[in-house]
Amino acid sequence: MLYFFYGTLCHPPLLQAVLGHLPEVSPAVLEGYQIREAQDAAGAGLGFPVLVSGAGAAPGLLVAVTPEDQARLDFYETGYVTEVIEARDATGTARAARVYLPAPGRWQAGAPWVLADWAARWGAIAPEAAREFMALRGQIPAEQALARYGQIKVRAASRLRAGAGAKPARLRRAAGPGDVEVTALSTVYARFFAVEDYTLRHRLFDGGMSAPLSRAAFVSGDAAVVLPYDPARDRVLLVEQFRTGPLARGDLNPWMLEPIAGRVDPGESPEDCARREAGEEAGLSLGALIAGPSFYPSPGAKSEYTYCFIGLADLPEGAARPGGMEDEGEDIRPHLISFDDLMALVETGEADNGPLLVLALWLARLRPELRQAHGAAGPDAGN
Repeated sequence: MLYFFYGTLCHPPLLQAVLGHLPEVSPAVLEGYQIREAQDAAGAGLGFPVLVSGAGAAPGLLVAVTPEDQARLDFYETGYVTEVIEARDATGTARAARVYLPAPGRWQAGAPWVLADWAARWGAIAPEAAREFMALRGQIPAEQALARYGQIKVRAASRLRAGAGAKPARLRRAAGPGDVEVTALSTVYARFFAVEDYTLRHRLFDGGMSAPLSRAAFVSGDAAVVLPYDPARDRVLLVEQFRTGPLARGDLNPWMLEPIAGRVDPGESPEDCARREAGEEAGLSLGALIAGPSFYPSPGAKSEYTYCFIGLADLPEGAARPGGMEDEGEDIRPHLISFDDLMALVETGEADNGPLLVLALWLARLRPELRQAHGAAGPDAGN
């Protein structure tokens, strides 16, 4: 059966990720249609295209698919319906082909959508996400996989950052090809987070390979945390909110004092995330960002990687407001405190989460230089 693709599936790496191979394609057009960006009910652009009636001709590709290809496409295009249309190939010949269309009324049509513009931003992330999405086929229902697609894109962006460059291996073992063999992988839970079961072998220090091991990983995307610091006033801003982790552990007080933090969205840098979250959680605009240590909070079980920053800011009284995203159930209270009070919280154990401890100690290291650079040499200057 011929299919006509007009949107993201015209990007060869994505098409290969969805089908598991790269089929032969030929250019075609669909007369009387336009390709527009999908918008939600509030008019926000969603990044991907929709096909709408209009003057002109929508460019695309004709692809002959096998029954297995069709089954994979139907899984990937969950939520769409197919219609048979007539597209014209490069010779001008009309060819009957199936096309995926969203259900009527599902999205609005916005500005013209251009494949090259989309690929410049999403061309690397989309195929990475599609491979994980397609791996869920046969493991969980398609609608459940679709509901998780936003998180899959977050993880895809995290994987790309992880693979962008190896960290030093001066003391530890330098990993090489064949050092880890994954023989089985299944997703046993997939909602906001995911849990993956692995059967694997890895290289031993004596040069051999381990016996097959069963391991599980709690999968979440990368995060950025930022501790706002005013060097003139020598004060920081902390946020307080309820956290499920301490509750699940049985902690008598599940309200945490933390730096500003959030998940790094796909297409966003950790620095951009830190600035966005400062606005969302405390109504705060940050100046220069100073990178701190980046780390795995719990590498024995979690895939999360944390990027840490000190964010220089002007923090007079009343500088922050209660914040959080209401649609995400966030209820956040800010606290402006002196550096000395911050270190007292560390000393007493009231500050007891990893990112805050790391950033408090990192700030202690940088503080004399930052204070001097802002003309506040004395411990009480600017207060």
